[in-house]
Amino acid sequence: MKVLLFTAASAMSLLAATSASADDSEGWYLRGNAGVGIHTDAEVQGDMTSTMHGNGIQSQVNPAASLGLGYDFGDNWRVELDADTLWTDFGSISQIPSSAAKLRTNTLMLNALYDFDGFGKWEPYVGAGLGLVQGKANLTAHDFPSAENILTRTPACLGARTLDQAESCDISDKDSGFGWQLMAGLGRQISDNLTWDTHYTYMNGPDLDVEGLRTNGVTGGSTPISAKMSDVGAHTVMTGLRYTFGNRTQSMPKIVAPTPAPAPVRRPDFTCWDGAMVQDASQCAAKPAPAVEVISCWDGSAVPVGTSCPAEPVVAETFTCWDGSVTYDLSTCAVEPAPVVQQTNLNVCGSSPVAIFDVPTNKAPKQMARLGTMPEFGDSHGLTPTQFYEKLDARYNATANDKAYLNYLFKSMGYSNGWADAQPYMFSEEVLPVGTRGILGLGEQHHYSYSILPTNDHDRQAFRIQSANGVVVHFMKTCGNYMYACE
Repeated sequence: MKVLLFTAASAMSLLAATSASADDSEGWYLRGNAGVGIHTDAEVQGDMTSTMHGNGIQSQVNPAASLGLGYDFGDNWRVELDADTLWTDFGSISQIPSSAAKLRTNTLMLNALYDFDGFGKWEPYVGAGLGLVQGKANLTAHDFPSAENILTRTPACLGARTLDQAESCDISDKDSGFGWQLMAGLGRQISDNLTWDTHYTYMNGPDLDVEGLRTNGVTGGSTPISAKMSDVGAHTVMTGLRYTFGNRTQSMPKIVAPTPAPAPVRRPDFTCWDGAMVQDASQCAAKPAPAVEVISCWDGSAVPVGTSCPAEPVVAETFTCWDGSVTYDLSTCAVEPAPVVQQTNLNVCGSSPVAIFDVPTNKAPKQMARLGTMPEFGDSHGLTPTQFYEKLDARYNATANDKAYLNYLFKSMGYSNGWADAQPYMFSEEVLPVGTRGILGLGEQHHYSYSILPTNDHDRQAFRIQSANGVVVHFMKTCGNYMYACE
């Protein structure tokens, strides 16, 4: 850290010395900013994990602060040493009870910034930086009692253990590495030395290797554990003041050459056909040709008097088919498909030890206006049940996130081998009733919320999956999202 500080200070001093005669407005400055920030959704793997339910850990918005020491070269370029800090709470790990995650990042970056001219007292700028990122992770997960008061092993803490003795995993550790950041901001000059500075920063940090302990709640014994936190990054928006030391010389006013007196203009003495006065006839505008008299035709076109309009076509009789298409012959209409049979044997809404079947009936569900804004497996209209099974199988083999999610879903439906037990015959088509509510999947990270489906038939079409334990599960055709529908 000391080497980086010395290198940054030496670089800024050298650049300042070599450009001292370029512009009188350069100088050292000190900046302080405060605002809010959020860490990007990170992933924990190792002896502790956030991938069991596909929800990961999701940061909340918390305060952020930044200090900067820099040098303005007076030719649009600045260089500064920047120190930022951000501490956020991620809440529970993958929505697992008795678990929590927090993260603090401290950064020290050397930034290069470019200020844009031509906006008066306003000064937009962009920049980029490279330096060190220190992250401190606090992760905890405890075994917890189920709804039947049975000790449940927390999915966030891996490893062999004694089932009748509660255990906990706790990590509070730091790690550092190189990172980079991008910036965009806007300054407003308050005085010659003081500028109001507001900027947005995206920071990309290193993976963090952290260590902790697994503790037996009965014996008190503990064993070391380790984990890796990846996808560490942050978004911050901060505002503050930037003070430039010394007297900033105002730019010299521009000297404008006097405008020469215009040459004397000869008065026009020739009258054109349109009444304009000019020096001679060559300056007159061309006399237009006489207007041609025209008539209007049936199709809106105009033709000269004495000529014929285009022949008016004979309009054939048209018919409207059942699907709204227009044809000249009803026999050419597409065959109307048989209506899809709607089944109503849904699940019973209520609590469940399985997170994706646990319906919070004490809360109001969210009414969905339309589907497709946060798809899980994408639009599947036009696919047969077998083709949709093949689509899920391809996603299962393509990404680890989808593989874990489908295994978790099918095991929750009573299939001991997870997705490996899935077969095409288990899939069928169904249209869910108006007003259907339940747990609806959201996005490729497979989050979910308590929702009511839209009222249009298109968004209520689904693929129904046969389960081994009586649970009714659907995937909506519009977005490919999971639906635990209930009554």
